[in-house]
Amino acid sequence: MRLLHGRPVAERVNARTKERADALASRGTTPTLDVLRVGADPAAGTYLARLMRQAGSLGITVNEVPLPPSEADIVTHLQLKTKHAHGILMLTPLPSPLDEAKITEHIPPAKDVEGVSPESVGLLTLGRPRFIPSTAEAVLELLRFYEVALDGTRAVVIGRSPVVGRPAATLLLHAHATVTLAHSRTADLPSHTRDAQLVVVAVGRQGFLRGDMIAKGATVIDAGINVTPSGIAGDADESVAAVAGALSPVPGGLGAVTTALLLRNVVTAAEQQIGT
Repeated sequence: MRLLHGRPVAERVNARTKERADALASRGTTPTLDVLRVGADPAAGTYLARLMRQAGSLGITVNEVPLPPSEADIVTHLQLKTKHAHGILMLTPLPSPLDEAKITEHIPPAKDVEGVSPESVGLLTLGRPRFIPSTAEAVLELLRFYEVALDGTRAVVIGRSPVVGRPAATLLLHAHATVTLAHSRTADLPSHTRDAQLVVVAVGRQGFLRGDMIAKGATVIDAGINVTPSGIAGDADESVAAVAGALSPVPGGLGAVTTALLLRNVVTAAEQQIGT
């Protein structure tokens, strides 16, 4: 079984991002990301900590902006208090009863480095993306780096979140895979996953995907981040490793690539906004 480690992918992306950030710095511009945080979701906190560590080494400024669980306050901030930032990231999930869909409508598209605004989603669907949700894009970057065939591949994406499952399925479609998007109401999920050559699991439930749910030799991309007392765990059970032909580990798989791609998007946004 082959492990698809994310570090070499992230290192390649980060090297180019550092060159571009340095070029911006020579012109007096420091790429800046505002991370809006509402509540204290453990997985979101883990992601933010990793993001801030990596950003510093690349010459990118990350500002954590804590906000109250008020839709009006969040929208006001997005409309009036983000002019200094080149990129904006809203950490999700948002606490109930906040409506993520309504709030993301107010992220300026030019600063929507996580690709969640309606305009960004529409452009991705049409195959003309400006920014792509970074975890979803990391799935494709990892597969391409390890030269996993996609054209004509039968793929199942488990999870339909707007930042992972849906955009990952869209990207796989654009790469000419035949894609099934499965979710909590999918009947007899194992009958779909056992027929797939590629399974992407992104449901946020530790050990959700078991070895008896996949075909022998299938490629499994684990996009789960679950904070447990013993550390970070993915959505794939340990039994998957005995059946899969290739697997992205958690930790050590998509996480570093996700961070690298988001920071690359911040630099791209800065370049676009100053007209390079």
